[in-house]
Amino acid sequence: MKNKKQHFLYPVKDHLVSGEAFNIYWDKQNKRAWTDLGNVKDVSLYYQSDQYISHQNESKSLTQRLYSLGRIFMLRYKYRLLKPYVKSPSKLLDIGCGAGVFLSFMNNKNFDVFGVENNERANEICAKKKLKVYESINQLATKDFDLVTLWHVLEHLPSPEEAITKIHSLLSDEGILVVAVPNFDSHDRKHYQNDWAAFDVPRHLWHFTPQGLEEMLSDKGFKLLKKTPLWLDVFYISFLSEKQKGKPLAFFSGIIKGFYFTILSLCSNKHSTISFVFKKSVV
Repeated sequence: MKNKKQHFLYPVKDHLVSGEAFNIYWDKQNKRAWTDLGNVKDVSLYYQSDQYISHQNESKSLTQRLYSLGRIFMLRYKYRLLKPYVKSPSKLLDIGCGAGVFLSFMNNKNFDVFGVENNERANEICAKKKLKVYESINQLATKDFDLVTLWHVLEHLPSPEEAITKIHSLLSDEGILVVAVPNFDSHDRKHYQNDWAAFDVPRHLWHFTPQGLEEMLSDKGFKLLKKTPLWLDVFYISFLSEKQKGKPLAFFSGIIKGFYFTILSLCSNKHSTISFVFKKSVV
């Protein structure tokens, strides 16, 4: 039941799997929006698509190939982001690790890597790579991870507060947590409104603002150290948004708008996607 601090924004269409529309609500108290799943009982059915890139290991279409090229750049960018806070052979847990691309990259940097992924297809790929991946975070008992990462994962979790509490218990004293999420307060979301591709309903259950996310993590025992954009995301999101709107030459218009939103964000810090680096606080 919706309370007085939550109000309806607009319906958003699932362009990936079902074509269904899902209502988005704004939660004033927690400073974030959320997806009303309606009568959906099994969200995993909405991940069953050959176009769902995070569970893939091969690039087939032009879009997927361009995504893979961008991913190579972003892997190096992520490593540079983490380098000041953790050194190899630190113990790393990547939650929602997909096909294990980030884990494999960090393994090659001499990190001791572990993953969590509940998608069967992605787990099979990780197994072939001989990566240590669990189906649930609840299967982990160790409490000495130096680093936990959630790259575009927190927005998928049914209970983000519970997940953050569990992560706090898994981290070593003064361990590092990195969270990257689409920014509901970004220029591209405000431009595209319910055509914003980063809504990705019903797979994305939550749509965070930086303020709401920082307050939630602070309440759960984390101190913010740094936040920085994931620079390439705005171009991919803009391209998909243009495509969903049925725009001709969506790729080129998405690139142009991606540059436009990037320029706006240089002054406002309202980037399309933001990664947050937190440090565990020990009371």
